[in-house]
Amino acid sequence: MYKVIKSILEKLENNGYIAYIIGGYVRDYLLDKKSYDIDICTNAYPSDVKRLLNLDIKESNYGNITFKIEKYTFTITTFRKEILYKNRKPIKIEYINNLDEDIIRRDFTINTIALDKNNNIIDKLNGMKDLKNKKIKLIGDSSRLKEDPLRIIRAIRFSTILDFDIDDYLKENIIINKKYVSTIPLNKIKEEIDKILMSNNVKKGFNLLKTFDLLDYIGIKYKSVVYINNLNAMWAQLELIKDYPFTKEDKKEIKIYKDIISNGSIDNYVLYKYGLKHVLVVSKIFNLKQKEIQDKYNKLAIKNRDELNITLEEINMLINDYKK
Repeated sequence: MYKVIKSILEKLENNGYIAYIIGGYVRDYLLDKKSYDIDICTNAYPSDVKRLLNLDIKESNYGNITFKIEKYTFTITTFRKEILYKNRKPIKIEYINNLDEDIIRRDFTINTIALDKNNNIIDKLNGMKDLKNKKIKLIGDSSRLKEDPLRIIRAIRFSTILDFDIDDYLKENIIINKKYVSTIPLNKIKEEIDKILMSNNVKKGFNLLKTFDLLDYIGIKYKSVVYINNLNAMWAQLELIKDYPFTKEDKKEIKIYKDIISNGSIDNYVLYKYGLKHVLVVSKIFNLKQKEIQDKYNKLAIKNRDELNITLEEINMLINDYKK
């Protein structure tokens, strides 16, 4: 365990509190994957955490505090149970004093494995077994998908990036509860789709979205998707029916990639119009050799309009000469 993580756990425990690392960091640690997002659960209240760690930051409405140390992002959350949901948000929570009740509010068993300051594993819901068997298994019954339908998209995201199978019970209930996906804010869906798109296992993710008949609910159509390490170029391969939130710059770049893709090939006009940088990105989708594109670009007589060294007066003279 990294020193900075252990020091926070020790600080809390030395002051009489219980604290564990839990969730994605532990899962990735056990899968021998790097992670820099650290979730810590504790019976310390947010005010206690801020005082002990000397943090001058605001806490969220859900009893957690987020801050950065070095390359790590920490989220420290007080043990709680969620009493009431509205629009997938817990609008009523109750702080509690033990891990057992806290973990049952989480989404999947593989995200409930905890780690103490001495690297001891605490596994209350057999998450280790599901990790070993490469299974995405829901905690609780199907009502968990109705109260927060984002869990449906998250199940597909985890299945994609980890290359795990979705448990049969969860599969059945994704189909039963799929209509609730349309109630999820688009920014939240986008966060999950971003992660699916940036996985080299992206085809599996979109096959799952198609298999579970979720594409209409999230407002996406596609014919095929080819993985490359460029998020905007990945989005450019999709047809969006809903108005997903992109920055002005991202929208502009996605349109450029879409235009190049829709051309179907890379000719001299495309190279001239869109420039080498954007064309090289799309050439990866077309599985073209980068060097050949570069050579083709280098041979262009004119690479942009600035190289057209001619004035309006000269153009008019040429036109007049032509008329004569």
